[in-house]
Amino acid sequence: MSESLKKIVIIGICIAAAGFGYYMLTSDDGVTDLNDDSALRDELINKTQSFIDHRNRLEQINFDQSFFTDSTFTSLRSFSTPVPEQSLGRDDLFGSAGSISKQSQLESGE
Repeated sequence: MSESLKKIVIIGICIAAAGFGYYMLTSDDGVTDLNDDSALRDELINKTQSFIDHRNRLEQINFDQSFFTDSTFTSLRSFSTPVPEQSLGRDDLFGSAGSISKQSQLESGE
């Protein structure tokens, strides 16, 4: 491909991209005017009022935070057992599973 043909193709692509961008900015396909659709406006107002009511109910809730400083809560013990240290994976990924030592099988509980 010659240099002049490359430049023409690049300029054409830039003009097409600019035209597409202009079209996307000036199109009014997805825009609805709330003054024209009273049902949509009423639905949005009802949903907004419902959101405000839920928010007001949540603001009225008070938590007693003394529970988290109570000695009964802070004296709880963990009965979990630590996970034993194990090597990750195998040295020979495509080798047979028989190459795993018996000691590592016993430690992992298999």
